[in-house]
Amino acid sequence: MGHILGSSTSALIYHACTSKVQPNPAVPIFIKEAVESILNQTFNDFELWIVDDGSTDESIAIAKSFNDHRINFFSNGTNLGRVITVNQIVKSISTQYFTVTDADDGSHPQRLEKQINFLESNSDFMMCGTSFWAMDEKGFLFRKMKLLTDVGELRSAALYQSQFLGASTVMRKQVIDNFPEFYRTYFIDNFADADLTCRILDRHKATNINELLYFYRIVRSSASRKKVTVRNLNLHLLVGFLSRQRRDQGQDCLQRNAIHEADEFMNKIQKKYNSELSFFYRHQAFFHLYWGLPGMAASEIWNAFKQRPLYYKNFLSLPLVIFRIGIYLLNRSVNKVHFKELIVLK
Repeated sequence: MGHILGSSTSALIYHACTSKVQPNPAVPIFIKEAVESILNQTFNDFELWIVDDGSTDESIAIAKSFNDHRINFFSNGTNLGRVITVNQIVKSISTQYFTVTDADDGSHPQRLEKQINFLESNSDFMMCGTSFWAMDEKGFLFRKMKLLTDVGELRSAALYQSQFLGASTVMRKQVIDNFPEFYRTYFIDNFADADLTCRILDRHKATNINELLYFYRIVRSSASRKKVTVRNLNLHLLVGFLSRQRRDQGQDCLQRNAIHEADEFMNKIQKKYNSELSFFYRHQAFFHLYWGLPGMAASEIWNAFKQRPLYYKNFLSLPLVIFRIGIYLLNRSVNKVHFKELIVLK
């Protein structure tokens, strides 16, 4: 795996588009925007590794069309998944800092400069994330995500919800040395980033830049949006559960190879959904609504209502979701800002 002498940072862009997910013709555009947003950083002492995980669209050709000496391109012959692919490739990183971002997203031009400046000035911090904007497939912003910065507040809040957007983080190389299993395979389908950042936060100091320097794209055709499961809706609770174990016992059950404890925790959550079947549809509706997918939200709340039309939670949730969809659509029609409008340096 090639390196550029003198580079202090490795930036990895991970991309996968396979037959497992319905092809989205806009995906090649996403990766073009993602690569451009990294190449146009004000901090330019980095090597960019574009990692293609068995894509079946035109993304490879687009990635290879960039003529920049900082780029190295790597491709899997078959789709291995994000966890396995990234675990393999980070072992070859030799730079002082690195970041693993996604091919759907975008970065503000000053993102790496501000994060690396912080780490350079604060040698006791192992990781630096950033607040971010959520945007739709076309790149229009719809939700501002201001993340905590104080270490103590982050550690308290991390027991209940992930406090870092994994793809926005810049980490020191020591993370790879300190956590040989970078992403844990128990989280192979989702939340591997959240588990990693929580493990880092439990062991080291970490923070977020208060500014919104990352643009997180919500793609309807992605596997995490098209096939929502009870497990994926609740893995954040498991991340908090494992963190409590580490703080109380020194290790969590996955580190002790007591995987059954994690399974039992998730099975208890599953039973709550089994006892009230419309709960799953209702939960999905609010999940999709939060992430700017009103069509999916409407479909799922209607499924919940059809499942148990006279159940008071469904009866009350249906008009609530419809009302919030209306507010969302009205707000989008009035405040329509594209992320590219915010990445132009003044």
